[in-house]
Parts: sequence; C-alpha cells; structure tokens
Amino acid sequence: MTNTSRTSLILAAVLSLSLSPVAASQTNPAPPVIIPENPVDNPDQEETSEVSESDEEEDSNAAAPHETTTEEVSEDDNSAERENEVIIAPDDSDIDIPIPSFINQEANTINLNGADWSNLRQAVNAHKIRPLSILIIGDSHIQANMGTGVTRELLQYRYGNAGRGIISPLRMSGTNQPYDYTFSSSLPYTAVKLMKAPWKRTMGFTGTSITPSTSLSNITIGTRTEEDYNPFNSIILFHKGKMVISGVTDELGNKVAYTQHPSRDFTFLKLASPNTRVTISYENLGDLTLFGASLSGGRPGVFYHSIGNNGATYDTYNRIGDIGASIKPLNPNLVILSLGTNEAFGRLDTARLRNSVDKLVKDIRDANPAAEILLVTPMECYRSTTKTVTKKVPVRSKRRKGRKRRVTRYRTVKTKVRSSGVNTNIRPIRDAIVAYGAENGIPVYDFWEVSGGSGAAATWIKNGLFSPDRIHHSAKGYRLEGRLMYDALVKAFQ
Repeated sequence: MTNTSRTSLILAAVLSLSLSPVAASQTNPAPPVIIPENPVDNPDQEETSEVSESDEEEDSNAAAPHETTTEEVSEDDNSAERENEVIIAPDDSDIDIPIPSFINQEANTINLNGADWSNLRQAVNAHKIRPLSILIIGDSHIQANMGTGVTRELLQYRYGNAGRGIISPLRMSGTNQPYDYTFSSSLPYTAVKLMKAPWKRTMGFTGTSITPSTSLSNITIGTRTEEDYNPFNSIILFHKGKMVISGVTDELGNKVAYTQHPSRDFTFLKLASPNTRVTISYENLGDLTLFGASLSGGRPGVFYHSIGNNGATYDTYNRIGDIGASIKPLNPNLVILSLGTNEAFGRLDTARLRNSVDKLVKDIRDANPAAEILLVTPMECYRSTTKTVTKKVPVRSKRRKGRKRRVTRYRTVKTKVRSSGVNTNIRPIRDAIVAYGAENGIPVYDFWEVSGGSGAAATWIKNGLFSPDRIHHSAKGYRLEGRLMYDALVKAFQ
C-alpha cells in the first residue's frame, strides 16, 4: 500500500465519522484521534497520523471551501537512539571472527603520520615484565563493550591477561553496562551521568559518578566468571573526597585481608588473595563521589581499559576537565580516542570539531607525556528525517440565515512519515579527523575507510551488521569491528 492510498483510507474513515451527530456538534467537538503507527511499503519509513477538527467563519461571497496541503521536512537528531540505554544481546560466538570480502583489508592499518612508536613497541615487547596499558575513550560504540570486549579478549589471548582494567558504575547511573563485570551498592546513593547535564555532583572522567547518601556505605564489584576466570588482587578506586575503607568481604561474606593506600584522587587497595567478587565497606568523610575502579590481577600481559558514554563527543569529555590527569594512575602506554559519530548529528561544524580534538589531545598529552595517542574515525551510518504533511479538508459548510458569513467545519489530518538515509555529515567529520592527525603528527586509524567508505552503511545493513536504529552495530557487527581493531594494533606493534 502506498503512502497516498493509506492517507486516503484515513481520510475516508474520519470523514464518515464527521456525519454522526456527536462529531458534527459544535458543543461536543470530536477529540483528537491518534492513528496507531503502521508499517508502510518502504521499510525505511514509518508513518503516523493525527486528526483534529476546527470551525472557521468565512465570507459567504468567497470561493467554496477546498482542500489545502502543506509539507514540512525536518532532520531528526536521533538523540533518543544515541543517548539512551543501548541494549544489544551479547554474542558468545567463537573467538575466530571471519572478515567479509567488502572490508577494505588493505586499509586496515594505522597511519602513524610520522609519529615514532618505538617506545610503545618496546612496552609491547616488555609485556611479560610489566603490563602494557591501553585505554580507549569513546561513545556508545565503546560503552556497550561489544567491540572493545573482542579486542581485549584477542589482545589478552596473544599477550596475556593483566586484568579487566577500568570499570564504571554505569548501571547504577541508569544506563547500560557491559556484561562482564558487576558494580553495585546495597545502600542509597545519588548518581549522575555524562549526557544528563547540568551535573548535580562532580562528574568523573569515566562519564558517571555516584555519591553515597549515608556516612557508611559499600560497593560490590566483580568480574564475570561464567566463561573466563578473571580474578583480581588489587583495586584502584577513583573518587573525589576522603574515603576510608572499613572492611572487605568476598562473595560468601568471608573477610578478606587488605591494605589501603589513599591518595588525593584515588585509593589503592591491595587484597591478600585473588577474588572475582568483593564488597567494600567504607566511610564517607565529607563530599565523597566515586567514579569507577580498575581491577588488576597482578599478572603480566595487557590491560585494555575502555571508557564509553552514550551520546558522547569530544566536547562532552572536554567539559569534564582534567581527563589527562584523571587517567594518569592507569599508566597508559596508548590512548585511543574513538569519537565523531555524535558530532555528525545536528549542525555540522568541522572547525569546532578540530578545536575540540586538539583540546582533548593536549590535555591527555600534558599529563601523560609518555603515552601515544591514536585517533579513530567513525564509519558511515544512517540518520532519520521526518516529513509532516498537513491536509485541511472541509467536511461541512453551512450558511447561517441572515448572516453574510458561513461556518465551515474542517478536518485537519497531519501525517508524519519518518524516513532514514545516509548521514552525510559523517564524511566531513571523518575528513576533519584525518586532516587533524596528518597536520599534527598524530596516528589515525581510519575505520571509515576500513569499513568500506561511502556506501558501507547499506552493505553492513544488508549483511546484518547494524542494529535496527542503523546508528549502532549489531553484536555481529561489533565483533567484526573489534577484530579489525585488533589486527590493526598488532600490525602497528610489530
């Protein structure tokens, strides 16, 4: 059924209603009628209609009432899809992930842009002596931990598992959290998250924070044990304000011996034995706010820390401030910035983007001069547009006796058709990031090109690699992206 025929049916239905006494009564006007959403012939479209009535007085000598139609097209910002909770079922497929033929494997390399990664390669080669620390910062693509989880698994399979690394109280803040860890509390707290400004509490570098509501509180943290046994024996608790640990218990309630080493912005907690789940009781001495924790197994290998927030941009991380100083306790050898998708929704401003990239890069470099930085470009995705068609249809005209004006009843039908198509802002965002890296000697991983460049979104959709919103990937798509990132990193490390 076409959009025109569907609208005709709607009009026929509402016109028949207007003939009833109640519908025609001026003292009992018909309430607005919402027509439920229905699928249309085009799978990229969805249609909704709203019906309302109105009476208008018109000059009797004017032309007979007639139907009028107006159209308005607007681009959606897709904020609900980009900023709200992203639920993607985990995919526990085998670690061997095939690469489709449409992937540009020749482009699946890191362009160093003249940067010297010899120190990073030395750190990779020394991973059996001291852990290699990699941190990736991004948006919802990173928060879900689908792709980053695959990259972490593959890197740790190759170089050794130093530990889960950083975890954040995302679920406590009312958003989706990776499946491979637990972060909770049995006592009341106040939470804030990055994209819900203004922030009522101090915002942490993880993009979320929790403030206990009582002077004595607790947190339970742990790693998933269904498949991978990932115990930890040391914890870095990131916070603002004074924190004093009063006890640690394991998942059975047994006391765990520990030592604590407080610092201004974090507390280091050393456990006497490895655990996969502990509850930490602590005293809140003042305005204490927790941002997250880093879990270490005390083993050689690699950390692949990840910080992701739905809807995040370079600007939002810059608003937190002191990202570089906050990540310093992680001792990063490499910091990966994987952002740009959300900048492509709304008004395009590549000059502002470049300034935002530069500000975050300098903040990280100033506090972590030994860390290398890698920029990642976003791949092509879709965005939605809404066309509103308003039809004003006369359903009855009556000339009142002795008057020079007539009263015409109109039925107004507003039909909204939401369509989706390629987000054309992605390409200039990608180009700006590539150009910034080239001009400033910062390595770039051009995932836009690797994924297939222009037209890649349609190909990925056809092959089941995008989720229904056509912004995020499916679990299969994220697994592919994680595998490709791993391959590119290993090539650069050699």
